[in-house]
Amino acid sequence: MPRRGTNIYKRKDGRWEGRIPQNNQEGESRKYISVYGKTYTEVKNKMEQLKRNGEKSEKTCSVNLEEAVTLWLSDRGPYWKPTTYAAYKNIADKYIIPKLGKTRVLKVNNQIIEKFVAEIRLDAGEKQLSSGYLHNICSVVIMTLTHMKKRYHYEIELPDNPISKTRQGQMILPGERDMSVLEKYLIEHAADDTCLGILIAFYTGIRIGELCALTWEDINLDEEVLYVRKNMQRVKSSDSAKNSTEILFQKPKTDTSIRSIPLPPVLLPFLKEHKGEDSEYVIKGKKNPWAEPRTLQYRFSSILRQCSIKNFHFHMLRHAFATRCIAKGFDVKSLSEILGHSSVQITLNLYVHSTMQRKKQLMSLFSFYMCEDEISAV
Repeated sequence: MPRRGTNIYKRKDGRWEGRIPQNNQEGESRKYISVYGKTYTEVKNKMEQLKRNGEKSEKTCSVNLEEAVTLWLSDRGPYWKPTTYAAYKNIADKYIIPKLGKTRVLKVNNQIIEKFVAEIRLDAGEKQLSSGYLHNICSVVIMTLTHMKKRYHYEIELPDNPISKTRQGQMILPGERDMSVLEKYLIEHAADDTCLGILIAFYTGIRIGELCALTWEDINLDEEVLYVRKNMQRVKSSDSAKNSTEILFQKPKTDTSIRSIPLPPVLLPFLKEHKGEDSEYVIKGKKNPWAEPRTLQYRFSSILRQCSIKNFHFHMLRHAFATRCIAKGFDVKSLSEILGHSSVQITLNLYVHSTMQRKKQLMSLFSFYMCEDEISAV
């Protein structure tokens, strides 16, 4: 029961909740703003503060999106990975604050969001942003507003995201001939640490950041297993005074990305022949003990040129590996775990597509509904 005259309750989860009645319009059902805290006193103080300010005080109404997104980043940032924080902050600094920074949070609606997207597209010109990235930009605005609504009890009507997430179409992968030429080149130059590293990605499907962070300690040749335990990424520097980037070593993309990958027998001879010290990185840099993803992509592009192969992004090796696994009959669950996907559905959506040859085989199974005797009698 609430303490008399306070409307403060102790919840089953151990927290205290205080409820402040709103000034509703005539005929509307009674509505409340809820305030939460660890103690009765904390909740009571919060309620008194809200009552003093008023539910729609001038201060509340004047909070703009620049202030709101800064609050959101500050409040939620400690719970994110540095790369996640950097990505959100970059979107805020590059798009949201310049375009919507002075807009009051209570004024943000569907029309404003749609106009915001139109302006971004206009500024981009020929260098159009992808629908996925535009969706993410709008999502940051909506997440900011949601945070202000839940954390600070603002009466905000959340807008819709005007950019729908379209399902990714089937990828156009490098041709089999190109992959065969590349494979041969990597095998012939396996003594080079870059070629050996790319060969590992070729046969395991690991991400470029995971490969750059790989040390020989992560490869157990006795057990014939590769352990993915860390990831390397270049992100915007945490020092706001510097407009620069820095390299971060962190846990992989998701918990399921921390995984053990059985090494295929075809790869083992090259790893055994060229194994380095446990503390050494598989792919080395010139100035650092490791090579960063950007450097590896440059080296990879150089190898493609030497092989007279049209340039493609390193990540395509992962897609090619997965597609090849499906063609060889891998079950989706096992492939999902090898790739480190957070769910089997991601693997299904990305890679389980029938080839034209397979579709023709299936369609050839069709016959007339009538049996052969009836056909011959016609």
